Amino acid sequence: MTADHYPVVVGGGTAGGIGAAVRAARNGAETLLVTYNQHLGGMMAGGLSYTDTLIKKPRAPLLDEFFSTVREHYRSEYGPDSEQYEFCEDGYICEPHIAESIFEEFVADEPNLTVRRGYRPTAVTRNGSMLESVTFESFDDDSTFEVSGSTFVEATYEGDLMAAAGTAYRVGRESRAEFNEQFAGRLFTGIRGDRFYPRAAVGDGDDTASMDRRGPLHVPTDKQQGRLDIVPHPAGLTEIYPGSTGEGDDAIQAYNYRLCLSRNPETRRLPEKPDEYDREEYLEELDEMVEAGVRRYLLLRYLPNDKADMNAADLPGENHDYPDSDWERRNEIARRHKNHALGLLYFLQNDDAVPEELRSDAREWGLATDEFTDTDNFPWQLYVREARRLEGRAVFTENDARHAPGLDRTPIKSDSIAVAEYPLDSHACRTEQQVGSEREGFFYASQVTRPSQVPYRALLPKDIDNLLVPVPLSSTHVAYGTIRLEPTWLHIGESAGFAAAIAQRRSVPVADIDVEELQSALGEAGVMYSFFNDVDVAETEDEAWIPAVQYLGTKGFFDSYDSDPTSALSVSRAQHWSRATAALRSETETETDPSDWARSSPDETAGMTPITADEFRRLLATELREDVPTSVLPDGIEGGDPLSNGEASIVCYRLLRGKDMASRSKLSANTTD
Repeated sequence: MTADHYPVVVGGGTAGGIGAAVRAARNGAETLLVTYNQHLGGMMAGGLSYTDTLIKKPRAPLLDEFFSTVREHYRSEYGPDSEQYEFCEDGYICEPHIAESIFEEFVADEPNLTVRRGYRPTAVTRNGSMLESVTFESFDDDSTFEVSGSTFVEATYEGDLMAAAGTAYRVGRESRAEFNEQFAGRLFTGIRGDRFYPRAAVGDGDDTASMDRRGPLHVPTDKQQGRLDIVPHPAGLTEIYPGSTGEGDDAIQAYNYRLCLSRNPETRRLPEKPDEYDREEYLEELDEMVEAGVRRYLLLRYLPNDKADMNAADLPGENHDYPDSDWERRNEIARRHKNHALGLLYFLQNDDAVPEELRSDAREWGLATDEFTDTDNFPWQLYVREARRLEGRAVFTENDARHAPGLDRTPIKSDSIAVAEYPLDSHACRTEQQVGSEREGFFYASQVTRPSQVPYRALLPKDIDNLLVPVPLSSTHVAYGTIRLEPTWLHIGESAGFAAAIAQRRSVPVADIDVEELQSALGEAGVMYSFFNDVDVAETEDEAWIPAVQYLGTKGFFDSYDSDPTSALSVSRAQHWSRATAALRSETETETDPSDWARSSPDETAGMTPITADEFRRLLATELREDVPTSVLPDGIEGGDPLSNGEASIVCYRLLRGKDMASRSKLSANTTD
């Protein structure tokens, strides 16, 4: 069999896979995208209609393009004053078929991109640290094809490509002791406050009430998370219960199907009794159903056109063998979840044990007949929330998503290529409960999660130099909770696409690209890899300081989420930045942890003395022990002019990016965190 060749080969039609493939293609690399089924978008088009992100400002071009296309669809189709436009929430919510159509447009518009659908990886050819080719087999028959490539991208939920390549990966939960993670291992928790979602039908228009069974908990946003330019999540405080030993195991969080339901009689189909229906398993929770009501129990979140996203019917513990199983067993697990979800609806709508009022409410909802039209109106994607996770050159942990000691932000990653911000969370792993607790393994740590930086090394296997893993990336079970959101995966995937294109252009493996070049490319393109309250990456073309601030945000120049770009540069800050710039320019000095540099930032709460451009150049020249030319100054700035923080960041950025730092940023296989 003769292998086809593509410079970039992406496995997985998930949002992350599409982000990687489309970006690599747009940046000039001939790319092949291989999907598991006939559909594109993974869960983002497979029923997860709420795009779970708390960042409601631009963060990555493809993601922003997706949201703007959704927004324009509902505005132009129904009008700016329509209920449909209101319910799309500025483009962050849409019906599944709309999401899929946008992804289809993404790939159709790229002449450098080829898509082959319905194939899974079964074998690889590997030469030392390099993958040479992958063999894919059809899900429908025994047909196969082989493709060689320069860069391979693992973007499936299952991590099948990296497993076939023989690289190390994790399945299950780390112990609390392994990475000093508060929510690791065996865990029982409860929630104080509202664990439900916006528009969860607590009453029309009442989207923020705290209705947890333990009563309301009204905590000011600033108390919960500080002043952050993100949307606060309504979930309350997670309390840890006795019996939480923190022991590690092979358990993973529960899966389900995210059904798209309709209450419009013209697009509503009530489900029939499914195969292997057992009413006894639903009777066990009847009291909870009655207490919560249909919409709360099913966790329905409203969509345009009288539809709702159903987030119920988890089966904790029944998926633990899914990650390493063959597809025959995986399909059995998927069928079990399908029958359970349909059975829950059927039970609520038909069983005599259900009070008539509850049955009547349940019959308002049925499968949306204009969704998933080729799979009997049932989602084609099982919600694989967690499976294999790469064991890479850096491991992203819970503590990377929490405040770092001595900083007003999370730890700083010098090789950051994306951001994450959603609360650390896990659905239940087992059905056990303590008195008053959620099921074992459930947690929702919104009270401690902060915007974080995703390191490039977390995408790199230890022993393979030309494989990128943006979806099942290197993370602990706990930390995966802030990573495993579709917008975040699309964001990380697009950054991986930039890296793949650079590797192709430079004729080097993705593990050997200059990460500084990658970060500069991301910053100039408007990809967020350093979160700041006062930075809008969409304004990069008009504000030259934005790429500079993003870059310096990975080097320890800022100790908080405020870059304060318009304030005058003080003497103390100028001295600190001069020392940091000199250290980063040095090829002999051992690299200092950027978080340590940030901890040494001056306290500027007292009066500050501003500094001029020439004075800053002289400080830099002293630290660098070389002349600093006026050419590094921003356009329009004269030597006697005072500098703002934003303008000073441009100076440092030009000095750092003007020097060859490749020797310091090559990512060798034995580099770990």
